[in-house]
Amino acid sequence: MKLAVVSDVHANLEAFRAILDLVRAEGADRVVCLGDLVGYGPEPNECVELASRSVDWCLLGNHDAMAVGQSMPLYINSHARSAMEWTRSVLSDESRAYLRAMPFYRREEGCFFVHSSPRAPADWSYVTSLEEAMEAFDYFSERVCFLAHTHRPMFALREPAGVFRRAEGDSLVLSEGQRLIVNAGSVGQPRDNDPRAAAVLFDSEKLSFRVVRAEYDVAAVQEKMRRLGLSDFLAARLSRGV
Repeated sequence: MKLAVVSDVHANLEAFRAILDLVRAEGADRVVCLGDLVGYGPEPNECVELASRSVDWCLLGNHDAMAVGQSMPLYINSHARSAMEWTRSVLSDESRAYLRAMPFYRREEGCFFVHSSPRAPADWSYVTSLEEAMEAFDYFSERVCFLAHTHRPMFALREPAGVFRRAEGDSLVLSEGQRLIVNAGSVGQPRDNDPRAAAVLFDSEKLSFRVVRAEYDVAAVQEKMRRLGLSDFLAARLSRGV
């Protein structure tokens, strides 16, 4: 089975459509989403609707939780806060119901799926470094954990002898005895200096993992954001993937 794992769509409909078209062309049998369908971008309802009919299931992300009033961090920067206030003002009842029904994590076929960290899924902590990944391995029993939240793809391996390392490149094949944490990156707000929409393709028979990227019309999204009065900072960063 080929599984496509997407995350952090952030109301970017052009990017979401592009990555879905790409993973289907790559032969994905199923698509799952690790959360943050909304926040930042100009089309939250449209992205929720597309997810509801195109994704097998979706987890709750921190921006999804904020959008329906389930959580709000003590600190959120002014750009994200203004975007969230706008998002909450335009969300439809149908979108709210979909977001509220999403779980924090899921276990399926030997894999653990979460938006933030397996250590405390509802606390929205980040796994950004090898040291944080080393700790995270203690909080799931499955061989593979898919997560997101940082907007940066990453492969972190635990070798059979207990050695931890980050795998370089955009693909790998899991060897005997290895365990893996995979960060799926971001569809609609990449922050790894690559503005293309990102996702991870997982072949469960070959135990292979590959980051794939899709071009989309960034300028069209930026124009929508500016027309709606959303943050120029959030719009501008889409061009650079930062």
